[in-house]
Amino acid sequence: MQLVDRIEKRRFVGREFLLFLWFESELFDGTLATAEHGPFGLWLERRLALTSGKESTKITAPLPGLGREAKEALLRGQLPKSAGIRLAFKDDETCFVLDGERLCVAGLKLHNVLDQEGDDDAPSLEELRATMQQPPRSRRKRRDDAPSDEQYEVFYERMRLTEEFEALLVALYRDFLRLRLQPAFAEHVVPALQRWVRGSHVDAEAYRAVRESMLRSTTARPREAAANASAP
Repeated sequence: MQLVDRIEKRRFVGREFLLFLWFESELFDGTLATAEHGPFGLWLERRLALTSGKESTKITAPLPGLGREAKEALLRGQLPKSAGIRLAFKDDETCFVLDGERLCVAGLKLHNVLDQEGDDDAPSLEELRATMQQPPRSRRKRRDDAPSDEQYEVFYERMRLTEEFEALLVALYRDFLRLRLQPAFAEHVVPALQRWVRGSHVDAEAYRAVRESMLRSTTARPREAAANASAP
């Protein structure tokens, strides 16, 4: 199978991941958690797009996933294509758009403590690279135009925050795949999703217990395999 065909056949995974984040953010009142990061805030905000074939639904609202229109679109077979998401972690808040079809991030806005006046003062990676690649003589001539120490600090803080954001998003996706690839997903997670879409009650604590049990079972298997491989 060609790479392009493999990508097309698996586009649904990113949409299901976005649906999963939407579901759990509502079920757990906007507080999710991973083993590495502990609890953090995550919820959909500002915009949500759902599609199925030629049918599409676009919702713009402070909390677009809570409205009746969003659940009705799911009942008609539509899946989320993209959504605005706000992430609250370590006293910082980050907002971005997650494209489920391409599984990519757009419009990432970092709220860092060093850059109090906005994003315009910080140099881009390309600008810093160009400055550092200049010959020493040329750099002396353009000393006034070079980024200041404060701008460097802002830039590197952004890099740190971006790395933290990426690690958290990867951890969320990893947990989703661990659940999604288990046979128990159809038995426990799918029924909870269906009840949530219909507006029926979902026992959050019971779901959490099953979810954590499923995640523990996936982490235990590699350890058991390694122990069996090393046994005499």
